[in-house]
Amino acid sequence: MYRRGGPWPTGLRWLLAALRALLVALVCFLLLEPYTRRIKQEEVKPKVVLALDNSQSVGLFTGKDALDRTLRELDQLAERLAQKDIEVVRHSFQAGDTLLGSLADASFRAPITNLHGLLEKGDRAFRTQNLAATILISDGIHNQGPTPTFQTYAAPIYPLALGDTVPKRDVVLEEVQYNKINYTGTSFPILARVRHNGFRGSSVTVLLQENGRTVQRKTVALPRNGGSLETTFQVTAAQPGKKHYEVLVQPLTGEFTNLNNRRHAYLEVIKGKLKVLVAAAAPHPDIKALRSALLTNPLLDVEVVLGPFQSPSFKTPYDAAVLHQIPNLAGLGTDWLRRLRAARVPTFYILGAQSDYNAFNALQAGVQLGRPSVQYDEVQPVLNQTFRRFSTEPIAQTRIRTWPPTAVTFGDWSVGAGAEVVLYQQVGPVRTTKPLLLYKATSAAPTAVLLTDGSWQWRLTEAADHGNSQIYDELMTHMVQLLANRRNQKRLHVYPVKDEFEVSEGVALQADVFNAVQEEIFGQDIALTLTHEGGRQTRHRFRHEQGGEGLRLGNLPAGVYRYAASARVENQNYTDNGEFVVQEQNLESLLAVADHDLLHQLAQRSETRLYYPTQLAQLEQDLLKANFKTVLRSQEEEKDLIEQPWFYFLLLALACSEWALRRFFGTL
Repeated sequence: MYRRGGPWPTGLRWLLAALRALLVALVCFLLLEPYTRRIKQEEVKPKVVLALDNSQSVGLFTGKDALDRTLRELDQLAERLAQKDIEVVRHSFQAGDTLLGSLADASFRAPITNLHGLLEKGDRAFRTQNLAATILISDGIHNQGPTPTFQTYAAPIYPLALGDTVPKRDVVLEEVQYNKINYTGTSFPILARVRHNGFRGSSVTVLLQENGRTVQRKTVALPRNGGSLETTFQVTAAQPGKKHYEVLVQPLTGEFTNLNNRRHAYLEVIKGKLKVLVAAAAPHPDIKALRSALLTNPLLDVEVVLGPFQSPSFKTPYDAAVLHQIPNLAGLGTDWLRRLRAARVPTFYILGAQSDYNAFNALQAGVQLGRPSVQYDEVQPVLNQTFRRFSTEPIAQTRIRTWPPTAVTFGDWSVGAGAEVVLYQQVGPVRTTKPLLLYKATSAAPTAVLLTDGSWQWRLTEAADHGNSQIYDELMTHMVQLLANRRNQKRLHVYPVKDEFEVSEGVALQADVFNAVQEEIFGQDIALTLTHEGGRQTRHRFRHEQGGEGLRLGNLPAGVYRYAASARVENQNYTDNGEFVVQEQNLESLLAVADHDLLHQLAQRSETRLYYPTQLAQLEQDLLKANFKTVLRSQEEEKDLIEQPWFYFLLLALACSEWALRRFFGTL
């Protein structure tokens, strides 16, 4: 194009040719897949974490003036360290408190003390960012989580001791023991353990209260050796429901504090246990695993029958039945099955090598096997995350994946209308849509089906790997309870996300709304009246949306709360009611004596020493003597040239320059 002719001078022609040649060469250069390499260096200053134990015990049992002065001096220490090129961050039990500009602004309201969690919080945040030291500011009282003296941390710990180790003259209601589940008409104990210091030979009065009313009173003599004593209240509840009792030790003159004289007991009174039949055509390891799992739930009364050696009693109606390989090829248990179906008892079928699949298909239990085969698939369970009849622990998905494969009869499994899959089958690495465990709630008597007789291996594996079989036990008990409670025909169901809340966590309620065929529908406005323990009522409204957060009530005082909800569904009004508990443990007021021994052990493990508020200057000197180093971190980055925008702008500049010169000097 530029060899001859054209309206351009020779120099311009060579320039245009060079621009065009360079453009083509750079485009062709991309065929070689070139890349660039860049080394980026940054300086990471050493970080020191000020980990403040802002629990209630520090604020209650450390002098306010001394505590304020110590916190101000620590803030000044942080400023001096920052001038020495040491970055200081502040942590406490609150989320997002690294933005706190001053320790003096902290409020001591945390209801528990988890020192390991506090130390681990700084480790997680700065383990890879040159974490040099952690200054733990605490009274050493630890009442939740792993003991920090047996843990390993990424940086040395410099404990700063608060509080007072001198025992105070005090009476402490140390513990209240009771059964959380009791039955109507029976007498159950509430045991109170009282400890004292400095009141040898005195007597105290212990009260049991319900709704602010004293129901029982006992006067006991405190032991002369300064130890503890126990006293028991026998209680009988005639009506079912959640109960809230308070145990109160009347204060004595001269006590250091009255905050540890009161504790709460939250329990539930129910009508009776659910009667569950576990029947098998022959002895099998599944029976042992199922029985052990079901017995972990105190609400279940389990009767085990092994044919042909035993027969069900049928003395009282069964709330649910678990039938292992019944119907059976040998005909064992056929009469039991007939009686259970006549009584419309919800049934959990477990299938295996001895199952009569033709007879099972006739039961319309929610799944059918077309043309049964003598071949088997080795399948692993996969949890269906969309199943919402009951909740599972967050760790369930991970644990269930580790369960060993079990044998399932090969064939065309078809899921019936109204059946919901709980577990799917995974064959090798392939996840299928075939069911392994399912539940059907649309029949007169709800049913569940497990397509393998090898679930006992799941329980053994989980216990061996994790030390307990929690997930397997909960899965089986939830399935049986779901059956035993029978199908919920309510059109409106409002329920708390958990039965018991702590005063430190927000209370939340969820709702389910169903149409006439028990399909969940959305978009309804729900009105709710909440009755507090003292009788005060508050009214709330929320909208039932798919994936919505329900009704969030925030933090509530301790007590038993009852609610009544109403909604208009398909031009009719429906109501529901329930109750939940907000409990207060008062762990922080239980001990008024600081535990500096724990802080000393932490210092020994870190090869540091224990400091007191009067030794902050020594703490500063020791931190500076440690001579924490700034880390120079290099990061190499490789990036394909074709992915870099500047290269395309260069190509565009070459093309535009050529075009502009040709345009300006005569022709395109």
